[in-house]
Amino acid sequence: MNAKTLRIFVALSVLLLGSVVVVQYFWFKQAYNLEDRDFDQRVTTALRMVSKRLLEFNKNPNSQLLKPVERVTSNYYTVQVNDTINNLVLEEFIKQEFAQADIRLNFEYGIYDCTKDRIRYSSFVCFSENCDRSDSTANYHFPVLDIHNYYFGVHFPDKKRFLLGDLNNWFVSSAILLVVMAFFVYSLMLIFKQKRLSEIQNDFINNMTHEFKTPISTISISSEVLMKPEIVNTPERLLSYAAIIRKEAARLKKNVDTVLQTANIAQKIDKLNFEEVDVHELLEDLAISCEPLFKEKNGELIVNLGATNAHIKADRLHFTNIIHNLIDNGMKYCERTPIIQITTENIGNDLIVSIKDNGIGIADRDQKQVFNKFFRVHTGDVHDVKGFGLGLYYVKEMVEGHKGKIELKSKIGEGSEFKLVVPVVA
Repeated sequence: MNAKTLRIFVALSVLLLGSVVVVQYFWFKQAYNLEDRDFDQRVTTALRMVSKRLLEFNKNPNSQLLKPVERVTSNYYTVQVNDTINNLVLEEFIKQEFAQADIRLNFEYGIYDCTKDRIRYSSFVCFSENCDRSDSTANYHFPVLDIHNYYFGVHFPDKKRFLLGDLNNWFVSSAILLVVMAFFVYSLMLIFKQKRLSEIQNDFINNMTHEFKTPISTISISSEVLMKPEIVNTPERLLSYAAIIRKEAARLKKNVDTVLQTANIAQKIDKLNFEEVDVHELLEDLAISCEPLFKEKNGELIVNLGATNAHIKADRLHFTNIIHNLIDNGMKYCERTPIIQITTENIGNDLIVSIKDNGIGIADRDQKQVFNKFFRVHTGDVHDVKGFGLGLYYVKEMVEGHKGKIELKSKIGEGSEFKLVVPVVA
């Protein structure tokens, strides 16, 4: 799948997912509104019957209002009554009518006295089990409305939860939809991951082809020259071409060893030959062996051994390779005279080995990936820096194999600093 097709696929997928979410939300809202309307109708009918029964109880059946029930808010209703209201009778009537209308929901009611212009009585009624009358939801402040008549108000503190409870099927379908969407998003992530892996693999193959092609071509040309009979008459040319073949063969061997070094790294970690190693001694030996490389580039290797305890349990060969790879990276990715500083210090029970260079640095977006297998910072099609993207992967795996960790700080144009954190021998 090419990049353009993938972009179109992702755009259509996002559009489809967004449409599904909008439609689901619309139908859920519609269903909730229907439940709300049904609830409102049942409550209004029940409260009308309460109003009628109160008038009959007060022996005033002919004193009726055209619109006794009014919905003030979504969960608060008022009912006008042209007479005084007995709270015990009112509560019993409300409970009976609500039960008749299948409204089994906790509610609060308040009775307004028009002669005193205030709510003179309020109470909380439990329909559900394990209901606490002192619950915080039962502290509704009944407003005094501009109604110059006797009325009572009914408030449902748990109405929204009650209505949502009737929409369990919608929640189940929404949950299933979310799971399907999660799998879909996960599939998209896998596609991007596979695309990224494919790009890394192709980049690795291209780099490997380039690294192998040059020495093979050089060996092939040199071999053709050596096959000519007249070459025997010029021994100096013969030796020159033989030296070229030997040099390029060594280069090929080094590249093959680099690939094989990480091919079975898990087995290498299991077979590490741990011994007590003095890191200061190892760094001093490494500085001596690297001296010709720095002289060749007029560079400088600065070693500052400040740790008081530099003894760790390590495989000497592989720990040396770790440091050497980081030094080698600092020199390869440097566009000026290379200056590399190695410092050691102790923090707690750990030895910190810092390798700092003045190279080109690593961008923030690449810093989390530089330790991935085959990953190389993209520099276009220019192969001015040799490698397969295996060096830092090997470093990270080996550091973790030594029960340590590696940290990276880098800034474009200012260089990079790698810190190895390894436990010391007590």
